[in-house]
Amino acid sequence: MSVVACWGGVEAPFQFAGRQPIARDDRDPTMASYTAGHLGFHGWMRAVDHAIARRIGLGVFDLPDRCWRDAYEERVLPRDAALEALEEEGCPLD
Repeated sequence: MSVVACWGGVEAPFQFAGRQPIARDDRDPTMASYTAGHLGFHGWMRAVDHAIARRIGLGVFDLPDRCWRDAYEERVLPRDAALEALEEEGCPLD
C-alpha cells in the first residue's frame, strides 16, 4: 500500500512517500480543467487515473461522474477511491 507523504494544496503537489511529487500535467485538458489549478487535487486525480487505467485500461473520465473532490478532501487514498469507483460500476477487481 502506498503511503501519502503530502496531500498537497492549491500550490503544493500531492506526493507518495519515497517518490517525487506528482506535478501538474496539462497535456490532458479535461484533467487540467477538472482540477482547476489545485496542485494537490491534480496530483491525486492523476494517481486515481493511473490506478483505474492499470485495472481496466480506461481513464477516470471514462467512468460515470462522481464527487472525486470529496474523496480527496476526505483523504481517501487514490487506489481506494479508484477501487470503490470500479466496484460501483461492477468491474471485476481480482
